Amino acid sequence: AILVREFTRNRAARPSWSTAGPHRMSSSMALHASLHCPAAREWTEPHLHAANLVYPVFVTLANEDRDIPGFDPNKQWGAGSGASFDGLVAHLRELEPKGLRSVMLFGVVKDKDAVGTKADCADSNPVILATRALRKALPDMMILADVCLCEYSDHGHCGILREVEGEEVICNTSTLERLANIALAYARAGAHWVCPSDMMDGRVAAIRQLLTANGFAHVGIMAYTSKKASSMYAPFRAAVESTFTGDRKRYQQPLGSVLHARQALARDESEGASVVLVKPALFYGDIIKEYAQQSRLPVACYIVSGEYVMIKDYGDRTGDLESVLRESHVSMLRAGASILVTYFTPQLLDLIPKWR
Repeated sequence: AILVREFTRNRAARPSWSTAGPHRMSSSMALHASLHCPAAREWTEPHLHAANLVYPVFVTLANEDRDIPGFDPNKQWGAGSGASFDGLVAHLRELEPKGLRSVMLFGVVKDKDAVGTKADCADSNPVILATRALRKALPDMMILADVCLCEYSDHGHCGILREVEGEEVICNTSTLERLANIALAYARAGAHWVCPSDMMDGRVAAIRQLLTANGFAHVGIMAYTSKKASSMYAPFRAAVESTFTGDRKRYQQPLGSVLHARQALARDESEGASVVLVKPALFYGDIIKEYAQQSRLPVACYIVSGEYVMIKDYGDRTGDLESVLRESHVSMLRAGASILVTYFTPQLLDLIPKWR
């Protein structure tokens, strides 16, 4: 009798789908009804907006705009006559009515030296000159300026070097002063945000202190908080004509390390960062998600040059770049990023209205 009661009780507790045949299930377990209508499917997905996008561009002192081999349709935008950057202004002016609100500037120079002298020369740094031109021509555009020495140093490293036991390594202390002065120069030129991508310890605090002391407490700092020693940067280095050889493993983070990303988040938050950024993006959704869950700050991610080439190549090969762009960029939103730095910004601005 006890066995019969136990059998009856267990059978009654089973869900209906396990007892009513292989083709029937409880309505609470069904997914197809919620997937039937396109509008209903959109309820469950994040939506990409133009305001999420930051467009990275390369600026030079050249008279003309130049294509970047292997990185099309991205260009080195020339200053032209009078440092008016007419080509870049015209390009951005076409994108602004489509919703473009933010552009990130990277400088390309010919004269490089050990301390990156050209990084903050008021009359010959392309980022400073382009910032002035864009603030005048496009007053509603938000300007973000990359802060690093790699584009300006003859060795291509992100900071000043010192010798240790016969080997040149980064001098963190000397580099902090240079980075803070560069950030201040960009703020004085009119940049709304400075974006230290160098990965030095303490650079956010040094930059924030100098900006505040000089009346620029309102300028934001987008800190590259998780930046991996990745193989995904080669097209960028070509774009800025970098002389870099070797690796940056002593200051950029190991590919598989979450611990360093966590330590960097605590460091940059405590030093006064306004936004924390993950770079690269596609392979590091776990870090984006953890930052979004743990941080008090907005999370950005950078779909870097190597990722751009991979996505574009696959999209071109399949003949469906639109679907590839949507899947790759929505995945970053799903992970928790609200700011996407992406070379695909012009294409996305055309596609976003179709996806709503």
